[in-house]
Amino acid sequence: MSAAEGPLVVGVDTSTQSTKALVVDAATGRVVASGQAPHTVSSGAGRESDPRQWWDALGEALGQCGDAAREAAAVSIGGQQHGLVTLDAR
Repeated sequence: MSAAEGPLVVGVDTSTQSTKALVVDAATGRVVASGQAPHTVSSGAGRESDPRQWWDALGEALGQCGDAAREAAAVSIGGQQHGLVTLDAR
């Protein structure tokens, strides 16, 4: 990895199917490293995920980023799941 111009930051996105990590040089916007790991969602009457799978996927995705993730000055974690906006009684 070449020297970064600014601090490294990690962005993590966790969704219903996988967790993704991206390490970026904050000064330049250059992507330094990335990783992704899947997790499963059960199907049937309800959809559920084992929290341990999400935790393990986070570790795996960050691990794929190597030293860059360990050297990061900041981490941002986001996750958009299913959403519902009701407008009125109908």
